[in-house]
Amino acid sequence: MVCHMTPEAEIVGAGGAPAALRCWSTADVPPRDALAYWCDSIGQVMLELDIEAPGGDGFSAQLDQGTLGPVSANFLKASPQSVARTRRGISRSSSEAFLLVHLRSGTFAFDRAGETTFVHSGACILMDSRERYEVCCPKPTDCLILQLPAEWLRAWAPNPEVLAGKLLRPDGSWAGVLTAAVAALQAGELDRLALPPGVVAEQLACLLALAAGPDDPRPSRPDSLTIRLHRALRDRYHEVGLTPAAVAHDLAISVRYLHYLFAKRKTTFGRELVRVRLERARDLLSDPRSARTSIGDVAARCGFAEASHFARCFRGSFGVAPSDYRRRSHCGSSTTALS
Repeated sequence: MVCHMTPEAEIVGAGGAPAALRCWSTADVPPRDALAYWCDSIGQVMLELDIEAPGGDGFSAQLDQGTLGPVSANFLKASPQSVARTRRGISRSSSEAFLLVHLRSGTFAFDRAGETTFVHSGACILMDSRERYEVCCPKPTDCLILQLPAEWLRAWAPNPEVLAGKLLRPDGSWAGVLTAAVAALQAGELDRLALPPGVVAEQLACLLALAAGPDDPRPSRPDSLTIRLHRALRDRYHEVGLTPAAVAHDLAISVRYLHYLFAKRKTTFGRELVRVRLERARDLLSDPRSARTSIGDVAARCGFAEASHFARCFRGSFGVAPSDYRRRSHCGSSTTALS
């Protein structure tokens, strides 16, 4: 199923459910407008970048975008181009992210802080959206760009900055495992993975942390504790009645200090616990293997004492009832599989 779209459009499946992919292409854009259209599209769906192309009117590109839980998966094919992340683009960004780029064909040069890294087919490289960099692609390229929210990634890799600009080769140890896992992702199969998409994203983040190696500097104690707090929530979200005191006891800190660590990030223990529970519930509802699990059982598995409370929280976060979300997710998967 291939669609040529404006940046604001979206493929919609049966029952109004978003389909697996959104697509942007210069194929139906007049050649003289192709590069401008592409710059505008990329700026809205990924990052604001300055893009130049040799030959001008000969530029062509296509982006197929899907999701893996909190991670945006961008399958990109483009003719030769030069891309720059500038100070102006950084200042206009509203969020922080790391880009894990897996090159599938072609080659490019990545210039960061005066150091140039040449990336060849099969390798990965991590880019920090808060840094200025330039990418020169002298040949047509085919790549997958995983857009990883910074705070989410730090739950597994406390200091992903140390990996920024580092070449992750397919013949490396853990880097080789990571590149192989990323290489297995295909644009038309994100909704047919054996595990829920959010779980797959977590596995990739863990592999990235392993690729960072033991030389990754240890974070400061408050940052380390915050990371451990979030891990504790992910490990114990299914426990009904989980309290700040129980988690604080496990981490050998006071309840007051626990609340301070969350407040420093402008959130609360309760808010983060509900967020983790809802993310897990969303994964269960979209997983065909859990299709026969009742909504009440989903709520219980995710730590909600009452199904009605779960339903209100779910609708408040995702704008739809749990049963409707499940139906639309499964209808969308069926539509994609038949297309």
